[in-house]
Amino acid sequence: MLVTRQMLFPLAFYKKAKFHGSRGKMNYRIEKIEENEEEKFLLTVWEGPECYDVTKSEKKVSKYPFSDAGMEEIVKYLNEI
Repeated sequence: MLVTRQMLFPLAFYKKAKFHGSRGKMNYRIEKIEENEEEKFLLTVWEGPECYDVTKSEKKVSKYPFSDAGMEEIVKYLNEI
């Protein structure tokens, strides 16, 4: 099943919480971070069965603008991998 924008929460959700999801063996986490005084999404993708807390930091590098366009980029990326 493909990930759609409707499956993910509105931007306001990410101002206070992190989103964890999965698709097959792929797990992912979407969260808001601040970098150089700019809000961004940090997308972490890893293959199970490991949990986020033991995921290597190299996998925590996909950053996108904190906007609807950034969320669309995340959806596209999740469906490509």
